[in-house]
Amino acid sequence: MTRSLVALVMALLLASGVARAAPQARVEFWTISLQPFFTGYIQGLINRYEHDHPGVAIRWIDVPAQAIDQKLLAAIAGGVSPDVVNLNTEGALRLAQAHALADLDAAVPPAARARYFPNIWGATRYLGRVYGIPWYVVPNVLAYNRALFRRAGLDPAHPPASEEAFIQAATAIKERTGVYGFMPNVDGIRFLRVFQEDGLPILSPDGHRAVFNGPDHVRVLARYVALFARDVFPRDTLQRGYLGATERYAAGQLAMLTTGPQFLLRVRTDSPDVYRDTAVAPYPLGRGRILDLPTMSLAVPLASRHRPEAVEFALFVTNDPNQLAFCHLVVIFPSTRGAAADPYFTRGGATPEERARVIAARELGSARDLTVAVPHSDDLFRVFREAVERAFFGRMTPQQALDWAVGEWNGKL
Repeated sequence: MTRSLVALVMALLLASGVARAAPQARVEFWTISLQPFFTGYIQGLINRYEHDHPGVAIRWIDVPAQAIDQKLLAAIAGGVSPDVVNLNTEGALRLAQAHALADLDAAVPPAARARYFPNIWGATRYLGRVYGIPWYVVPNVLAYNRALFRRAGLDPAHPPASEEAFIQAATAIKERTGVYGFMPNVDGIRFLRVFQEDGLPILSPDGHRAVFNGPDHVRVLARYVALFARDVFPRDTLQRGYLGATERYAAGQLAMLTTGPQFLLRVRTDSPDVYRDTAVAPYPLGRGRILDLPTMSLAVPLASRHRPEAVEFALFVTNDPNQLAFCHLVVIFPSTRGAAADPYFTRGGATPEERARVIAARELGSARDLTVAVPHSDDLFRVFREAVERAFFGRMTPQQALDWAVGEWNGKL
């Protein structure tokens, strides 16, 4: 009896000792502007992971989007780097160029890499290596106002499927109704994506020279400058960009909008009449047949003290069931093939957002992130914006504007 009692006491002491044992690895996980709306989701992930990995503790820090770059650079320089950090493609590529991130092609086994769409896995590829595990993406679709199509004599059942048809439809709508047909994505550096959607390069293959002043680049810019001069799209397109376009569309003052499907929820709430007339279609493709796919990834800084644990946690956050659960909470799309094959993304529906979800999911295997990452990006992107504005407002010809910008870029690349 005494021996049994001693054994019981020893068992209880051992059990309590295990419960109180300090974790072997404390992994710091940074996200971008997910609190408070997704606190429950992220904390649930952490709780499940810690339960299944008792030797690992996750410390979650949510950073405002406008502060992530500065805080991350300061943390790395100060020797207190996070172990896993959420970055957009530009941020990840900048840090990869600075040799600050772990090579995830080497750190992630081939079988795990195969779960992701290959084109999305390569979003953060730099010099042949990948530096971010894809988390979620937001492809664009075309939203259009059927009532304005009918007023312009266009068939709402046949929306434009190409950039050329998109421009023709926008021109016809403006001429026949007085309402703007579109606000193209030509503001600021978004014209870099317009070039790429037309299959035109921005940089030389080695990345050391800008090449966006060729005859085809000039032709594309000149066409949009001519449309601008004819008032086919509003003058505030260059200043207000996507925000101005979404406001005009919701007010019934814009016939077509290229947007992420999440915008349709705002239209449903704020503009029921416009929502009833809204239909969706695939994004109109340029000559290059390329669709931009902005990607959010999880990167592991080289300064992480727990790199194997950090990679394993990032793979857990981005696995099929966890991505699918996240997509049910917010209008985003998964980077994994298994999650994208779920009926949630393949089954059609009656509402515009349900149809948009199916359309956007079909694009996941072929689209790619068109982010341009260059050293001195703040200066170079400022130069590009100035060049585009000079061309649109007649201070330079399109050829002069692009020649000037390329010269400025090549002086720094």
